[in-house]
Amino acid sequence: MEDVNVSVVRELNAPVDAVWDVVSDFGNVSWAMPGAKVDVIGEGPGMIRRLHMPDGGSVEEVLETRDATARSFSYTIPGDMPMPVSNFRAWVQLEPVGGNGTRVSWNASAKALPGSSGAEGQAIFEGLYGQLIDSLEAHLATV
Repeated sequence: MEDVNVSVVRELNAPVDAVWDVVSDFGNVSWAMPGAKVDVIGEGPGMIRRLHMPDGGSVEEVLETRDATARSFSYTIPGDMPMPVSNFRAWVQLEPVGGNGTRVSWNASAKALPGSSGAEGQAIFEGLYGQLIDSLEAHLATV
């Protein structure tokens, strides 16, 4: 199985605290997926965010770490997922840039499943995280 390693980094014109307020609320994905049905089980590290997919399936993401001082968090998808990977882990890091900007780094590592390539997995997550950051930027422009 090939490794999948992704890092999507973008600078946003929004204060780091405002960005952190949005992304650190692990159970709320309304900024990225308006109208999505999400179940939240627990709170803090160990909590589960169950995302219900349009096809009727669901994906469970588990918050592994959350560090408000470092403005970072990580999560895993320990069960089945709709992408051709396993051993999935993602982490997000925010850093202040200039007077009022934020560098967002959305990263992931995984193993490509048999029959798929690491490049295929990388392309999927680069596209997904690019869209997430686009949604985050659009949301921040409205608040």
